[in-house]
Amino acid sequence: MRLNINLATQRYEDVRQFYVRWSAALGVAAIFTAILIVLAVFNYSSSSQSGRRIRQLRQRIDVLQSERANAEAVENSPENRDVTDQKNYWNAQIARRSFSWTQLFNDLQRIMPGRAYVVSVKPEVTQDNRVKLTLRVAAEQHANAIDLVKRMESSPRFKQPEITAESAEKDTRTGASTINLEIQTFYTPAALSGAVAAKEGM
Repeated sequence: MRLNINLATQRYEDVRQFYVRWSAALGVAAIFTAILIVLAVFNYSSSSQSGRRIRQLRQRIDVLQSERANAEAVENSPENRDVTDQKNYWNAQIARRSFSWTQLFNDLQRIMPGRAYVVSVKPEVTQDNRVKLTLRVAAEQHANAIDLVKRMESSPRFKQPEITAESAEKDTRTGASTINLEIQTFYTPAALSGAVAAKEGM
């Protein structure tokens, strides 16, 4: 009769398998660490570039603001007052002559939603010679007014549209509700828009 007796003081372990598993886990950890290091370096580089770009833009803004302040100081100086007044006068005349009611209503017709219509239009020339419109618009639903403002924002003719007043009115006979709005926006006629584009293209 043959007996197998283990005289070792500790239980047998497969050391090779342990080292293989440990090496694989260590390799995965090393790869993951390397990826994190690469991402950290990339983020640091991007942040550094963004910081430099922001500082350059701020410096450029400071230079432009300084140049604008100097130009305004020269323009507002007493010896240049007559020239400045004449310039403002002729710019206002050009803005008024370039304004066309026919063109304005054609531009409004292109962007007006189907369930909204213009009640009144009040144009005025601002001190910086921009044409500012105060529109009174009636719509069946509030969504129609929001749609109109969005169309103005995407139009090259209307700038910075803003709803300044809103009220609801109900017809006692039909029971239908009407949304009355007041919208203020800057208007650039086609003639001035073309002139600005040509000037920018030079």
